Amino acid sequence: MEPRESTEHLRKEHLEILRFTERFEDALSLASRDDFAARQIGLAELRALQHGLLGVSQHCSSEDGIIESDYHHYLDAQKYDRIRTQHEGLSRLIAGLLRELPFVTADSIVDVVPRGEDIVDRIREHVAYEEEMLGYIEDVRLQTK
Repeated sequence: MEPRESTEHLRKEHLEILRFTERFEDALSLASRDDFAARQIGLAELRALQHGLLGVSQHCSSEDGIIESDYHHYLDAQKYDRIRTQHEGLSRLIAGLLRELPFVTADSIVDVVPRGEDIVDRIREHVAYEEEMLGYIEDVRLQTK
């Protein structure tokens, strides 16, 4: 994959992750309501969105495993380490939520909502940082031409 194509691919992936995050946040909002029926719907939607959480987790593990990645190639150790640390943290949080979700009820879902909101915040923070780093990488490429 050409350098520009890999950057475009990552940006597209980021957009998909952010779209998923909005749907996940909407489900969390329903799950946190006082109305029992709304909590049931929110829980059902959260369970239906599990595949999206797995996709975010896959994003985290796939980039870390590619030694030729733009991040690995262009970023200094501190910047790359921040991405890697964010990936590890997100993967851990997501794995914990996915393990718990099958056992959650509409009555206990409110206990899970804060962890879900934390995941949403961390995803957004992570995507923003990766976008910043992609801009940095594009600048470096322009300077080396």
